[in-house]
Amino acid sequence: MSDSNNKLNQVIEAARQDAQAQQVRADALAKRPTPQPRGKQIFTMLLLAAFAMVLLYQFPRFSEPYTWPDPASNPTAAEADLIAVVGLIEAYRISQGKYPVVLSQVAIPQGLAALISESALRYMPSEQAYTLDWTLPNWHATYDSQTEKLSVQPVGKK
Repeated sequence: MSDSNNKLNQVIEAARQDAQAQQVRADALAKRPTPQPRGKQIFTMLLLAAFAMVLLYQFPRFSEPYTWPDPASNPTAAEADLIAVVGLIEAYRISQGKYPVVLSQVAIPQGLAALISESALRYMPSEQAYTLDWTLPNWHATYDSQTEKLSVQPVGKK
């Protein structure tokens, strides 16, 4: 019986040593960083390189102060101002049920009112529609509410 007990103890001891060895290997594998797939590494490097190139290309724009677009060469500001006036007239029509008889009935914000007073804005209402004819320093802008057509042309051309 002691012989079988010795063999049993040897088997138990061998199993315990194998379990400890497996645990040591598992701990070592868990501590080792897992390598990223090669494709993912390449993609990350390309992404970083592209970001660096964009930054280098755009740096002059970041380092200079912002300059506003020249109103003499870009009609966007004139269009936006005309659309703002149209929106105010339409808001008046919705609230009052009719178009204003004169433009002074419309509440126009101070900055836009100053621009209007410095230029020639003609408001021509009718029962169902109106037209705007606005001559700005660099642009001639028109709007017809019936056709909803907006036009901005350089001064001198119509």
